[in-house]
Amino acid sequence: MNEWFVFRPQRAQAFGRPTDGGFIVRAGSTAMVNGSPKVKRDRPLRDKLVREGVLVPDADPDLYRFTQDYEFTSASAAAGVVKDGNSSGPQQWLHQATKTSLQDVLRSKS
Repeated sequence: MNEWFVFRPQRAQAFGRPTDGGFIVRAGSTAMVNGSPKVKRDRPLRDKLVREGVLVPDADPDLYRFTQDYEFTSASAAAGVVKDGNSSGPQQWLHQATKTSLQDVLRSKS
């Protein structure tokens, strides 16, 4: 699927799409430095991406920016890193043109 989806938690804005192996977030997308809720299942992965330079501080001090495309194991893992908090990726990623959730798009194609 080559269609792009967008996720906009708080001040962040990320673009991604499903792949055969998971879900890719496009370079230039942003992620929250400190999001919500307090439960942060994907924080260790987010911290790893910061250490590796995949996520770097943005001009906005509340955001990180992706320096390269990055493939996550799932849409939920991608959403959790972007939001800095647990998130249901299939429900949160919205098709850019139709604003339909990834979950609904995938359901309609099966």
